[in-house]
Amino acid sequence: MKSIRRALWIGVALLVSACGGGTDPLGPTPLDQGIVVYVHSGYRGTSQQIGADVADLNKAEGPCSIDENGGGGSWNDCISSIRVLPGWTAKIYGDKDFRGASLDVRADIPDLSAINADCSHSFNDCISSIRVSRTQ
Repeated sequence: MKSIRRALWIGVALLVSACGGGTDPLGPTPLDQGIVVYVHSGYRGTSQQIGADVADLNKAEGPCSIDENGGGGSWNDCISSIRVLPGWTAKIYGDKDFRGASLDVRADIPDLSAINADCSHSFNDCISSIRVSRTQ
């Protein structure tokens, strides 16, 4: 009986680890910390508050499809407006791991399509990583 129970737990552990690799939720952020990103311009649609650095938004659970079959969803290349909470700042990047075109965000941006960048001529739907920090 003991060996059957142990085998069952090992099987469950292997199954859980094999199912990894999807998107992870960003987790709860205190209401007074960080920034809020929105799927649409004008602070409309699905939103997510972010209070810590995110090196790869493709791994952060969000409203935009990861593949052409509609599987999963992430925040990668899915942000169209940003609100900056008081006492915070952010730096957005066009590529994962804090690379590519970047922009310091110190105030709200209601429409990222108005901000020039290499990706599709603007930062709209072209953000793949974000650094978030408190202002001094």
